[in-house]
Amino acid sequence: MIKTDANLNLLNSHITALIKKDIYLNRIIEKCPTCESKHYIKYGSFKGIQRYKCKECGKTFSNVSNSLWSYSKKESTKWIKFTEYVLERKSLRFCAEKLEISLVTAFYWRHKVLQGLNYESVPSNLRGDVHIAKKLIPENFKGSRNITVTVRHNIWVVAAKSGENSIIVKPISRCHWHLPSFNKKIYYLIDEKAYIVPYGDRYISLVAKAHNKRRTKEVLNDKIIWSFQIILEKWLKKFHGVASKYLEKYLSLFILFLTKKEINYMEIFKKLSLENRFIKTYDIVISNINPIGVAL
Repeated sequence: MIKTDANLNLLNSHITALIKKDIYLNRIIEKCPTCESKHYIKYGSFKGIQRYKCKECGKTFSNVSNSLWSYSKKESTKWIKFTEYVLERKSLRFCAEKLEISLVTAFYWRHKVLQGLNYESVPSNLRGDVHIAKKLIPENFKGSRNITVTVRHNIWVVAAKSGENSIIVKPISRCHWHLPSFNKKIYYLIDEKAYIVPYGDRYISLVAKAHNKRRTKEVLNDKIIWSFQIILEKWLKKFHGVASKYLEKYLSLFILFLTKKEINYMEIFKKLSLENRFIKTYDIVISNINPIGVAL
């Protein structure tokens, strides 16, 4: 007797397996995700996904290991749709309702996607005319409990742009300008021969003066950097406030918004899936302690 599949559960499971098999078919595994040894052997397959066994630590892994949805039991289609919702800046409640997942799951899924995008948000270098501006954003403790802080300081967010798709936006310090943090997060990307164009900030102007070494040049204002403060403020309003400890991850999505007018959801999802983008739920919490990275 042929069993009916009224809820299409069987069909959905087949679709999930096919999507995973197609995405990870040609993924190249360079080392063991546990001990990072390059000595491993093929160790059968599971649902069409190649598995391996490490000769050093004896752990098994597969083409799916350390990808965006590692250890997730949810369907691939939900992850794809969720990635689309994140790029469209849909609310967590909207995502949870549409995909039939809990609000907590939606929260951690969003941060897994943002963590993956964070790797893509840093250009290889900044050359030519490098336009730099800053935006001061008041500290936000959204989601925190038992807040004892009476004074909310400003977070210094700096944007540097040298081309259509060469842009970086990072929070560099809290309360005051912090040159070592600026050098570590922004300046190291700027080519020695580049010409820095500062926008309305004395500290950035001092950096430009030291870097340009008395060179003067007539440069047209960059439209994005010129209106950076307004653009970022309007963009953040969509989220009804972003906690400062998560700000850097959200800025990686902001960069995508600035540099790509047409977003290919499947292309981005596939990129997030193929590269080592996995982060544990526990690490999401730990990684956001003192996220600005300087002495507060």
